[in-house]
Amino acid sequence: MKHLIKLFSFFLIFTLLFTNFTYAKLSSNTHFEVVDKSVCQMEFGENGKFTKQIVSYDENSVTLQLDVTNTANEKVEKTNSEIFLVIDNSLSLREQVSETKTRKDLIYDSAKTLATKLHSADPDFKIGVISFSSCSDITKEGTIEDATLMQTLTTDNSNVLNAIESINNTAFGSRTNIEAGLELANQNFSGTADKQYIILITDGVPNNDIHGNSLQYSDTVMENTKNKLLELKNKGINLISVMAGVSTTVEPTVGLTYVELAEKVFGLESNPTAGKYYFIDDSSIQNIVENEVFNDVEIIKDTLLTNIVIKDYFPQEIVDNFDFAYVASHTVDNVSAEIDKTTNCITWTIPSLDAGETLSLQYKLTLKDNFNKEILDKVLPTNEKVNITDDQGDNETSTVSPKVKVTQEIPITTLPKTGTAENLFIVSIIILCIFGIHQYIKFKNL
Repeated sequence: MKHLIKLFSFFLIFTLLFTNFTYAKLSSNTHFEVVDKSVCQMEFGENGKFTKQIVSYDENSVTLQLDVTNTANEKVEKTNSEIFLVIDNSLSLREQVSETKTRKDLIYDSAKTLATKLHSADPDFKIGVISFSSCSDITKEGTIEDATLMQTLTTDNSNVLNAIESINNTAFGSRTNIEAGLELANQNFSGTADKQYIILITDGVPNNDIHGNSLQYSDTVMENTKNKLLELKNKGINLISVMAGVSTTVEPTVGLTYVELAEKVFGLESNPTAGKYYFIDDSSIQNIVENEVFNDVEIIKDTLLTNIVIKDYFPQEIVDNFDFAYVASHTVDNVSAEIDKTTNCITWTIPSLDAGETLSLQYKLTLKDNFNKEILDKVLPTNEKVNITDDQGDNETSTVSPKVKVTQEIPITTLPKTGTAENLFIVSIIILCIFGIHQYIKFKNL
């Protein structure tokens, strides 16, 4: 009997071990997590703002949102402006004012810098160049022929710079006809601009006008030049006059100093005849022309942002191991249908963005079922970089990126859970064994 009980116990233990070995399960748990919620932010131009960040994630995917905002408070239309640089080219500009510079050098170099700064501030500024002194043909002196149109109105800054430089190649006249330069500018405005400017730069008091008077510092020449300033002012033209290096000596034919003659035409800085007036010495030419005159020109930039191009680049490991899809509720026009496999990027183009307007784009990155196990436990940037350009000349790039990681728990052996089919099978076998042994014992005792 004892032998049978031992046999039964051994058989029961063997049965349990055998069934546990056969039905043990290997459970592996893939875990997806966000390890870095860094927000990619960029400002472009004066009003553009870009933000990219994670907005949600679950056990195997992450959703990112791109926002582009025009932060301007209100829509403002850009001012259409035309500017003529009316520059002296009389012989007096060749006067040496330092060891290395003539007055001409200072004025022409500063005029170039001014033109470049204006075009940088507003590439749509139309700028023209006029030189004036006295005509090389003496039969035409004392007329508008004392001035030369070096460059018509243009937005091409290189043409403006070349025109200023080319004044050096023209004949430097012995006399100064400021009225001719002013009138030639007046005749070459388009008449359609919102604002018109004449920036006059000279070192001499006029002794010619366009009414046949030449080589005289008479009240007539002074009065005609002054009246031209007033005429242009009354037409709504913005006048900015720079008088540099004027001598304090007396002009013998009229008995007045050149400073006093200049006042007859332009007035005083505190009370000018028309517009803004600077009466300066040679040492101030650079600062006044390049900075003060620049500030006198009204620069109104259009608050509308145009042709914004956003390129969102993805690392190769993201492209290979994640499915990309736009979130339906946030789809927009002018965006790549999928990731471009040659550049690993999507391109989002925004034709225009008004003041206060925001556009958003969402997409989801979902871990593929058959992802490469080599990415396990690696911190993966969701983006390589983001680049933004626009029609306003902005070009910004950021490599800031949210990051994710995929981990996998080590497989473990588990016993079958209560109530499973495997447990019912095991219990059935044990019961049958016990019943069989019991019947055998009972039969032996008969």
